Amino acid sequence: MERVASSCVILIAQRRAYSVAAAMAKAAGRRVDEKAAVAKKEVATAAEDKTAWVPDPVTGCYRPAGGAKEVVDAAELRANLLTKAAAN
Repeated sequence: MERVASSCVILIAQRRAYSVAAAMAKAAGRRVDEKAAVAKKEVATAAEDKTAWVPDPVTGCYRPAGGAKEVVDAAELRANLLTKAAAN
């Protein structure tokens, strides 16, 4: 009888230890998931703040976000090229 009682106590202690260990592992997993979610949110926020290229509404091509819009006149460029070529 004593042997049965001691084995029951051991069995109950083992099951309790398993359930406590399982609960601790589950809680630790939740903390890791929360930390990963916070890290992803910080990376996404940093990426939004640091956008280097944006689509141009007129042409649809991408251009630097902070760059001034350049206006290039083909006739003016041709005239500059011809005057420089004539000077040489």
